[in-house]
Amino acid sequence: MEVRQLRYFVAVAEIGHFGRAAESLHIVQPAVSKQIAALERELGLTLFDRSRRQIRLTADGEAFLPHARRALRGIDRAAKAAADLAAGGTGTLRVGSARGLGRRLEDILAAFRGTHPGVTVELATTSSVPDKLAAVASGDLDAAFVSAPPRSTPGVAAHHLWDEPLLLAVPARRAVTAADLATLADLPLALAARDEDPGTHDLITDACRAAGFTPRPGPTLTHAQDILAGPIAAGRCWALLPTSAVRADSAAVSFVEPDPPILVPTALAVPHPTRRALTTALLAAAKTSA
Repeated sequence: MEVRQLRYFVAVAEIGHFGRAAESLHIVQPAVSKQIAALERELGLTLFDRSRRQIRLTADGEAFLPHARRALRGIDRAAKAAADLAAGGTGTLRVGSARGLGRRLEDILAAFRGTHPGVTVELATTSSVPDKLAAVASGDLDAAFVSAPPRSTPGVAAHHLWDEPLLLAVPARRAVTAADLATLADLPLALAARDEDPGTHDLITDACRAAGFTPRPGPTLTHAQDILAGPIAAGRCWALLPTSAVRADSAAVSFVEPDPPILVPTALAVPHPTRRALTTALLAAAKTSA
């Protein structure tokens, strides 16, 4: 049974004439007659009484008509839903997030929801950039915000959004001279594990080497507030944190802009080629809000 056969049947049943039904369908009458005859053969039913000048439904045709209409309504709803999904009107968008995006993420999602109110955004927060890129490539994520992505990842396109300045988080007594990284060479550096965020890790260690020293290993940086309130406040280490992740200076911790600045590129990673219109819409919102 074909969809067109159902459409032809319903049109003839409602209009009561093969020729006028064919005109309304913008096809020739023989095509309508042929497809309805094929439908009758497949169903094993006679749907129309053709013995009179005015075409009428048989009892079987009358009984079948509401089922045909119901089937066509379902097909039309399915087609509309598919079109909405393709156009980004409805559905679910799975996005890899990250700590420290702060207000930027809120603004991007607000812009996206403003144009796509019917879409549900599911955020998956992880600090591992390689894991997020792998999830985008495999289709487990529709997009992901990543810091300092590699130049190329198979199956992924990383679109640059902004450069995030890093601030020095140092014990307050070191604040006066801290802008010069070389003055921190004697103090251990709290740094995230390289396999979590290799690009940012390398940017920071390269900045230290450019200042003339190799940083002493300190605590592994996981949660910024824990590092700030603990070892940095106690004077045992320092760290470089995104501006969006810091709070106001306390009596024990100061935030200082390094000289020269250290900027971490932030990108939205999406599948390449892009599989969904929703992903393209999120990228547009991110670029507009960045």
